[in-house]
Amino acid sequence: SAQLRVEGPGQPVTATVGQDVVLPCHLSPQRDARSLEVRWIRDDLSETVHHYRNGEDLYGEQMGAYAGRTELARDGLSAGSLELRITGLRPSDDGQYFCTVKNADAYDEATVDLEVSAPIFHNTQPWMVALALVLLLLAVSIGLGVYLFRKQ
Repeated sequence: SAQLRVEGPGQPVTATVGQDVVLPCHLSPQRDARSLEVRWIRDDLSETVHHYRNGEDLYGEQMGAYAGRTELARDGLSAGSLELRITGLRPSDDGQYFCTVKNADAYDEATVDLEVSAPIFHNTQPWMVALALVLLLLAVSIGLGVYLFRKQ
């Protein structure tokens, strides 16, 4: 059938500044997307983040901010996957993206929300935060104990 249906993840994709992220998007039902035109667009700017057509990536219309930072996952195209990888996330990458697909007689799009957060502490593990809190509470308890002991 000529009907195209594009589906996004249904919930926001979250990532941290500096990381790489994959924006999920796929055809439903699953079908070969190699012969389709796939374009990822920023909503607020309506500018091209990545453009793929006839088996090749087209960089002529790509926004300068994404130059050298995007990749359409080629290995998934034959199975209808339209995932876009963005490398080295920046705060400005935060926002809404449209995954658009068209062929000669059909068009559809899906929305993917990307939430980019700044790292509070680079590479901080949850156990480090817990340990810091325990040590802080221990120090406060000891300080309070010493204060009360001396007050007697």
